[in-house]
Amino acid sequence: MFKRSLFLVSGFLILSASALMAGRHETEKFSFPAGDIENLEVSIELGAGKFNLHVENIDDVARANVEYDDRKVEVFGRYTERGKFGIVEFESETRKRFNIDIEDNCWDIELSNKYPTELDIDIGACEAEIDLGGLPLTYLDFDVGAADVDILFSRPNPGQAEEITINAGAVELKVKELGNANFDRLSFDGGAGDFDIDFSGEYKGMSRAKISIGLGSAKIRIPFDLPVRIETDESFLSSVDFRHEDESCLDGDDYYETKDFRRSEYGLDLEVSVGLGSIEIIFED
Repeated sequence: MFKRSLFLVSGFLILSASALMAGRHETEKFSFPAGDIENLEVSIELGAGKFNLHVENIDDVARANVEYDDRKVEVFGRYTERGKFGIVEFESETRKRFNIDIEDNCWDIELSNKYPTELDIDIGACEAEIDLGGLPLTYLDFDVGAADVDILFSRPNPGQAEEITINAGAVELKVKELGNANFDRLSFDGGAGDFDIDFSGEYKGMSRAKISIGLGSAKIRIPFDLPVRIETDESFLSSVDFRHEDESCLDGDDYYETKDFRRSEYGLDLEVSVGLGSIEIIFED
């Protein structure tokens, strides 16, 4: 009898400890109605977790649904207005004594498509799917650590992005349909990651891009019919390879220019440099 009681108590303690370790998940909802504003500034700073961002035709400037373990993570959502600018801030902080799994900090964020938007995103070790299609994007600064991230511009930008900056560490990152971003300037700095950068989409003018890869590898995908000029810079410890290119457009190993580039009103002017990594430039139908 004593042994049976001891067994039952031990089992209860094990189950209680497991439940305690599993933590408890809370749900937090943020919704920010718009005032008398004309432009939007959005700052998103998240650590480890799972992160979805998309654009919707909503009257609120932004909404967010968060599921998180409140023992391990603190979450914040703030909205203020300064003149004609609305300012949105989303943030999560990990409590010091805990390590968290991605399921402990899950965000689903909606941004309105009604306001020209400056967007600043800083995320850590996470899984992220970001679709900025249809957002009137004027500026993007994106920093990401060790993560698995997809960034998509599924629809054309109805505005014009003066500058897009992407800094990526040891990350698996895909950027799709960048032509839809309607950017003036793009700077991409990749570390020891695996990158797939797709410049397809609808171009409205001449876009200039600079891609620098350190220890990582990158595939750069360019529509075959896009007016483009490409200058490359590599060392003897790195490589830049062209695939499916029109050989008549090559000038040596480090310069490529389509015949219609100089007289076209739209297209891509691209500089590529690589340290100890490798880059494939792939022309696709």
